[in-house]
Amino acid sequence: MALDANTAPPPVVVLDDGSPRCAEAVRWATAHAALLGAPLERHRPTRDAVHDLMLVSTRAEVLVVGHRGVDGTPLGLNRLVVPLARHAACDVVVVRGTPEALDGRHHRVTALVTGGALDDLTLTRAADLAGRRGADLRVLHAVPPLAVRADRPDVPVRHADRVLRGVRHTSVLARMHPHEAVTRYADTDLLVLADRGPTARAALYHARCPVLVAHRVPAEARHTTRPGTADPQSTPGDRRAGSLGGQ
Repeated sequence: MALDANTAPPPVVVLDDGSPRCAEAVRWATAHAALLGAPLERHRPTRDAVHDLMLVSTRAEVLVVGHRGVDGTPLGLNRLVVPLARHAACDVVVVRGTPEALDGRHHRVTALVTGGALDDLTLTRAADLAGRRGADLRVLHAVPPLAVRADRPDVPVRHADRVLRGVRHTSVLARMHPHEAVTRYADTDLLVLADRGPTARAALYHARCPVLVAHRVPAEARHTTRPGTADPQSTPGDRRAGSLGGQ
């Protein structure tokens, strides 16, 4: 979906209710918009916030929300997070974590892969953002420890190494549950994933850094650029994402 010279790039949209709860999300979104060369747009909460933000996501580059909100769940997660992460038409970033991660002091982006069909999207998005940030790239795959197993837990990591050939990165096969892995490997400024099942929920509830849930728009599904390669027709505002497949 190439943009002509007269078309403004899609905005980074942040949900801002004016409260201190949203201050971190607004600050993070401001820095991310500058990184992408995209305009920043603040969206005030409405009566039907999920529906309205879904509509906003169809024209946005990234949708940014804080992980806590006035209408949080019993576990403290903003009630908007899960439906947006599952169904938005653009990438969704849930801002949470330590001051070090929020300020980008770890200088690392982590791609959390699952062995699913969307791993390539995760790797592409993470590699792009690591390059923009001048940060290290880490691939992380978590598998619960089992005494006997029929699968090959190293396959997703090997696949990631092939996809990222030519891109400097490290790969980690963590023999633990996903929620343990995202807290154990917390020395990262951004956790990128495209899964929206149990691994995504583990990240959204337990990560100690912002979490980016990558989505793919139809145009991107037809024309995907491999990590480490340039799309001659793309511009900074053309790097979009869209909805994931169903569970």
